[in-house]
Amino acid sequence: MPTSGQASHGRPEHYEQRVSQQWLAILSVAVGAFALVTSEFLPVGVLNDVASDLGISAGHAGLMVTLPGIMAALAAPLLSVGIGAMDRRYLLIGLTLIMIIANTVVAYASDFSLLLFGRVLLGISIGGFWATAIALSSRLAPRGVGVAQATSIIMVGVTLATVLGVPVGTWLSGLMGWRMTFLVTALVGIPVLLAQVCFLPRLNPDKAIHVRDLPALFINPLARVGLIAVLLIGLAHFAAYTYVAPFFKQSAGFDGPTIGSLLLLYGVAGVVGNLFAGFAANQSVRYTLLLVALLIGVSTALFPHFATSLSGAGMLIALWGFAFGAFPACASIWMFVVAPKDVERGMPLFVAMFQVIIALGSFFGGRIVDQLGSAVLMSLATALVGCGFVTVLVLGRNVSNRLAAQAA
Repeated sequence: MPTSGQASHGRPEHYEQRVSQQWLAILSVAVGAFALVTSEFLPVGVLNDVASDLGISAGHAGLMVTLPGIMAALAAPLLSVGIGAMDRRYLLIGLTLIMIIANTVVAYASDFSLLLFGRVLLGISIGGFWATAIALSSRLAPRGVGVAQATSIIMVGVTLATVLGVPVGTWLSGLMGWRMTFLVTALVGIPVLLAQVCFLPRLNPDKAIHVRDLPALFINPLARVGLIAVLLIGLAHFAAYTYVAPFFKQSAGFDGPTIGSLLLLYGVAGVVGNLFAGFAANQSVRYTLLLVALLIGVSTALFPHFATSLSGAGMLIALWGFAFGAFPACASIWMFVVAPKDVERGMPLFVAMFQVIIALGSFFGGRIVDQLGSAVLMSLATALVGCGFVTVLVLGRNVSNRLAAQAA
């Protein structure tokens, strides 16, 4: 007969508490990932304000997106290899602390150079945290919870940040100014940090990651097809989307509240797209990625012609948000489908590549916007997405979700 110290199903109370702590640990990592990636994309929504306040061009202000991407690309593999057998718990806590410091530096920066220093610190935190958190998801999950489910919880934080970070930042900036937006993000990191200190268990690695392990996904032929497609589609997206707010202001003549509302619509549509991808990509990741590429390509192709009116801008930004909301999930699921045994070893370099995409996209997008204008940028983005679509259609024709089932 169960004692009062046991749960109703006959399990010891301490076991129930341990399971609760494990779920809280996963949640703290997921919210930490959300805060980090939100911090990364905040500048997209406040480029106009930062450029005006500091007396620089929108393209120059785009370095706020470029530099963290470069640093994250370096930090992901270097930290994964360099920390050796260090307890990953301390690494995650340390990276969250760096995020808080970085956003505080940006909030109080007196000039653009100091602001960029804060963004460099953020990039180190993003690269190390993203690569480590996803790889450790299975270690944090309670018994009976699959790796995919635990990973998906953390990836929800990453995905939602990519689609909600910009509209949230724009909305907060409209209410309190861009500096307070970064300070609020820093303050949000404090309870996340405390939760990680309280709930994260010891996370000593079973095996340290070596340099020779990093190219695992790049060596796999079908994973390589997905990487090429992600590179092309991602470059197009980040080159064009980073400068959507300046387009709305300069080409469409929208005011700040209108731009904030449009970017919020993008974020809401992105959440729907993320939910859609969770179902559709698990049925056929190839067809889902093809649909994502098609929708982003249609959006960028039509943007210069129809996004100058409020109705056209609303429809196109919602379509774009829906498509990109599904994109990160498709990219991750593709790797789990074609190379499930290589994901953990190859994740640091995969994260590095994604950050390079963000950095290069925002950098070259800024140069094109400043010299040739938004219409040329959107046309080039459409061409890149078209190349990604053809890559998946032709080179990825042998990719099927049955590959993952057979591997299991």
